[in-house]
Amino acid sequence: MPVFASSQPDWVGRGVGLAVFILGIGLLVAVFVMTSRELADLPVVPAGKTIDWGVLGARLGTSFARLLLQGFVGSWIAGRGAQMYAAASRGFGGE
Repeated sequence: MPVFASSQPDWVGRGVGLAVFILGIGLLVAVFVMTSRELADLPVVPAGKTIDWGVLGARLGTSFARLLLQGFVGSWIAGRGAQMYAAASRGFGGE
């Protein structure tokens, strides 16, 4: 049986891996932008009014959880892209 051995990198695989990595980095940048907007949109309480801590806490908690999940997914995608790029760079080895 012939064994195909090649030390040449897979250029299509490298391109796809790089594209997935860039997509993951773009998602992380989007999460950072969303985080800065969420923090900028905190309510300003006029003098003489009280803060509804329950509503504010629930809003901050759900925003934090959503942004944490989005950040995790973005970093996971970027990591997979880097793994794909590295795997395609190694080429195929035969015995």
